[in-house]
Amino acid sequence: MSKPYFLIGLAAVSFGLAATSLTNAQAATWHKGTPKVMRHTWYYNGKADNKAYITYNKTKSIGNLFGYDTDSGSYYRLPGYGLKKLKYQSLGKHVYRVSGIQYSPKGSTVQFDGQRMTYKVKATKKQLHFYKGYHNYVRKASFATIKTPSALK
Repeated sequence: MSKPYFLIGLAAVSFGLAATSLTNAQAATWHKGTPKVMRHTWYYNGKADNKAYITYNKTKSIGNLFGYDTDSGSYYRLPGYGLKKLKYQSLGKHVYRVSGIQYSPKGSTVQFDGQRMTYKVKATKKQLHFYKGYHNYVRKASFATIKTPSALK
């Protein structure tokens, strides 16, 4: 008589462990594209000429530093490079692991062109915080910007 209770208990424990492992597997799922909270242009308002931008859309990111135009006293975007074929993984509490294949603009090559790059970022409505030594990016530039001068295009 104790055998059926043992088997029922063993089945219940096995089912519970299987359900737990399924839940963990779903939390680590990779999703195509970028999280909606990241889809925007973000600015790094650094000191002096150390200013940068990064723009995310659904499938790619593009970014670079700003150049300074002495005539107008304003900054302009330099040609950008970034990641394409983006995918992300939610790690909880607004933290994401983002992965994509690095690409560069026509006529130039970045160091790891064509290689997959993965990084971790905390994204809120007001700020992006990149882990591993990168800076915080915000939604508004604290400096004057202009379109890229035609002489530089």
